Amino acid sequence: MHQIDIVGLGPGSPGQITLETLALLKDPSPNFFRTAVHPVIAFIHDQAIRYQSFDCYYEQEGSFEAVYDKIVAKLIETAKTVEKLVYAVPGNPLFGEKTVEKLILAAKAEGLNYRIYPGVSFVDVTLNSLEEDPIHGLKIIDAFDCLKNPPNPRIGALVTQVYDQHMASELKLQLMEIYDPEKRVILLINSGIPGHEKRVEICLYELDRVTAINHLTSLYIPAENKAYQGFQGTIEMMKALRADGGCSWDRSQTHESLRNYLLEESYEVLEAIENQDWDNLAEELGDVLFQIVFHAEIASEAGRFNINQVIDGINEKMIRRHPHVFIDKESFNPDQVETNWDAIKRLEKGEPAESLESPGLAAEMKKIPKALPALMEACKVQKKAAKVGFDWPDPTAALKKIDEESLELRAALQENNAEKSAEELGDLLFSVVNVSRLLNLQPEMVLRKATEKFIGRFEKMEKIASQEKKSLSDYTFEQLDQAWNRSKGL
Repeated sequence: MHQIDIVGLGPGSPGQITLETLALLKDPSPNFFRTAVHPVIAFIHDQAIRYQSFDCYYEQEGSFEAVYDKIVAKLIETAKTVEKLVYAVPGNPLFGEKTVEKLILAAKAEGLNYRIYPGVSFVDVTLNSLEEDPIHGLKIIDAFDCLKNPPNPRIGALVTQVYDQHMASELKLQLMEIYDPEKRVILLINSGIPGHEKRVEICLYELDRVTAINHLTSLYIPAENKAYQGFQGTIEMMKALRADGGCSWDRSQTHESLRNYLLEESYEVLEAIENQDWDNLAEELGDVLFQIVFHAEIASEAGRFNINQVIDGINEKMIRRHPHVFIDKESFNPDQVETNWDAIKRLEKGEPAESLESPGLAAEMKKIPKALPALMEACKVQKKAAKVGFDWPDPTAALKKIDEESLELRAALQENNAEKSAEELGDLLFSVVNVSRLLNLQPEMVLRKATEKFIGRFEKMEKIASQEKKSLSDYTFEQLDQAWNRSKGL
């Protein structure tokens, strides 16, 4: 029966190799080492243990993934020709060892027996150096995966494979997105190797300035002691505000009572973007996020849904609606993205994914939320109509419709017909939205900017009146018009 024995060489000291592993390495079966670049190799030679290393693969291949695949392929190929072989890796086979993960999957696929023998891991000796008990919370992260699997500031983090200064520089940039650059962190170099261990306490921003970093380097980031840290802290804060003995105002709120706050905070985000006030934008986005957490907590208390379901729901929806990114990248066609998006939306709602020319388009228009400002609603309706070609060819052509609607409004006013005047005024506004949309401008923001400009000019008119020791109410209309033109010139 063919078998693969997978063993760990410990983190560095020969005394950390288990007796069981040593016995396996000394038996006649062939030994394969992932790398001979390890502090116990001198001891291995002293014990007359023969082995073959895969270090040459690191020079031949262009990526670690390719190296790992080649190692596993060689081990599987050899295992089919011998009764038993031993594969040895640094540390513990099941701590941050990608080749072992891949080897297990390959052995199962090929029907080969394997056994994993536990060993002392770098985690054991690192925690010993730190004098830390992981029972208080510890997240172990591979430096290669830090972007996809970021640390949680609320618990300690041990980042492995900080193998050179370039990796330390990349890691530093990622971590400073989460932590204060001045945060004190600890580099642990050669942990478990007597006489060579180094513990370097530095600020996070200094991480890539330590020249002693080598392939046996890990980084320890102590837990933050701040209350309500990170997104989880925001959720806990909301629970505290809503709890018995929390804030009476927060406890009294409902989905309905919070509607205006969500709308106001959203408009403040838009204003910060319009003003390119990036510091304020960060604050306003936080206010919107707080509103979302608020609504999710109210729903959770009522047993409807919770914040995790909100997050999972949007993640699943975005994956469904972006098949060209997450499912079938080869089929990406930029011209079809928006069409596919609409078709997927209809399927999600249980509607047939038929062509956009179907009679159901008017029904889609009716589903646009009435809570939207009227200008935004009109713009969305026009966009849906444009998808079937019912649109002006360009903004100049749409301008003619404004002229036409303006004449019709003038006629209604001359008739002194209030109802018709209101209707024609609506048509005129709708036509103006069309021009704005064809110019790729959001009418809501365009009008807001025009209003701000009006306020600015009106303020200048007041200053002109003040200089003349008058109030604007003292002026005739003609004088106000002159003051307006002067403010425009200013």
